[in-house]
Amino acid sequence: MLNFLRAENCLICNLSAGSNFFRQSELLRLGVLKNRNTNPHLSFLMRHTCKDCLSKLPLLFPENTWCFEQSDLEIKALFAYQEPINRLLLNYKFYHNLYLANWFAAIMFLVWQKYWFYHKKQAVVVPIPLGKKRLRQRGFNQAAKIAELIAGFSEITFLPDFLIRQRETARQTEMRNMTARQTNLKDAFIINPDSDYLIRKIKQENVTVILFDDVTTTGITLLEAAKPLLIQGLKVRAMVVATEHQVID
Repeated sequence: MLNFLRAENCLICNLSAGSNFFRQSELLRLGVLKNRNTNPHLSFLMRHTCKDCLSKLPLLFPENTWCFEQSDLEIKALFAYQEPINRLLLNYKFYHNLYLANWFAAIMFLVWQKYWFYHKKQAVVVPIPLGKKRLRQRGFNQAAKIAELIAGFSEITFLPDFLIRQRETARQTEMRNMTARQTNLKDAFIINPDSDYLIRKIKQENVTVILFDDVTTTGITLLEAAKPLLIQGLKVRAMVVATEHQVID
């Protein structure tokens, strides 16, 4: 009875999240029950995700990584862009349900703990920047918020202003085809002119830049954002919450 009274609602279905053996079994399948008694991120996830919703998440296993044909840029995604992830991301992005950033950050951190801890001193996290106009309209950078939380959990350096979107671009979803998407974002991103010291430091310490975005479809945004980094000779990987890409190797 006490467990029932203390239960919080699931962020996906809005029913009681509760606490039970079946959900713990599902979390065990995801490999996130290590140090379960003292892990605040796991506690948050357990309070806000019921067992039924957890078991139906469109997780991509086992490696979650691939490269698009036109580039060697490695991209890592946790989810397929399907229900309920697509709905949650839209609610987060356009309806300012900022508490969802904590949910996405918690599950991405927990499932990939080994990855984050391995890169603790070997990587920096750089979110895909919004244009100034889009940032004013939306009020926040949805990718940056999740990336900042994950970086904080794993004690990885977070560089929100390392990349700049130097011109406003149309939404990629409004573009008719791949060529239009490439033209829309061509030369849209530059490294912050005040980052010369950071560039040298990243090179000297052989650090990997992890580009972070919420969703990728064609990969054009990530590929274009990576270009100025690669031109400087930096090591770059990319990570997204979800992907619409059809084939995961």
